[in-house]
Amino acid sequence: MNRHTLFGLGGWLSVAALTTVASTWAVSLIGADLAGRETRPVAQAEVERALAATPAAPAAQPPASLGPGAATRSFFYAEGSLTAACEQEKAVLQRWIPAQGYSTDGVERGPAPTVSVEFESDDRGVVVEVVCTRGTPEATVRPEGD
Repeated sequence: MNRHTLFGLGGWLSVAALTTVASTWAVSLIGADLAGRETRPVAQAEVERALAATPAAPAAQPPASLGPGAATRSFFYAEGSLTAACEQEKAVLQRWIPAQGYSTDGVERGPAPTVSVEFESDDRGVVVEVVCTRGTPEATVRPEGD
């Protein structure tokens, strides 16, 4: 072999080795964020524990007219959650929080015989209606548009 062939082969092997090292390093970064901390998948149970431990900021404050005797109840759905109260057989939405990927629309806060909030995403929407039955909030869920 002549010198040019050896030089070319050596250069090619050097580039191949450098590319392999750089690729291996880049793949190792996939498991870490930019600050160098390791990332990993989180189990559903861990997510639920973290959400339960984190107090959610209310989307709306309760009206001042609710007295201390008002019955309050929270409802949780895949599309979002809400808290409603009953006072003198009228329902009032105290707070509502859409789930990730959802937003709220068409909120009827009350006080009224029936209050509602619509949770919607790009491809799905539901309306949650709340009425007071014997002084206790009761919710029903229906698809948007029904």
